Amino acid sequence: MTYQQALKQSILKRITGFIIFVFAILSTSISFLRMLYFNFDDGSVFGNALSKLFQKLVYAIYENTQFLSIFWDNCPTPSLNQINNQENIYFLFLYLSIFVGAALYSSGKKLSTRLKNINKSIENQLIHESIKGTRARTRQEIEESIPVERSSFFAQAHQLYLAPLAVAVIAGILLKVSGV
Repeated sequence: MTYQQALKQSILKRITGFIIFVFAILSTSISFLRMLYFNFDDGSVFGNALSKLFQKLVYAIYENTQFLSIFWDNCPTPSLNQINNQENIYFLFLYLSIFVGAALYSSGKKLSTRLKNINKSIENQLIHESIKGTRARTRQEIEESIPVERSSFFAQAHQLYLAPLAVAVIAGILLKVSGV
């Protein structure tokens, strides 16, 4: 891959990763709020009182975020009582999309950092060749002669594999402690 191709790929990865991340974080947050609104009451007096508090909070958030109505209308409402529910599968997909978007953005950012270092090297090469007095290559010739390694966002094990599991375990423990 040439320098220019790597530059385009870096920009595309960062933009795509950012878009996926933002939509996934909004969808997951709204799905979680919907779960708190509809599925938090466990039938006990304490659960009912806590459920009413969360319902008021979620309703206030809903009223103040009407510009996100497409998310409020279409996001799944996960249920902790029925694990194999279709809504839970959609929620899991949205949840994992957060980490895929973050890993994609991070991969593009790493490639961009590597390209900045390569750009400095190209500038130094141009200066050295002009100092030598020999026929200096153009910037484009130097860019085409430098191979840039392909980077994969699957190589980021922490963001794609460990972080989702750690966050899910912590969230599960918190939900169990809260009595949901």
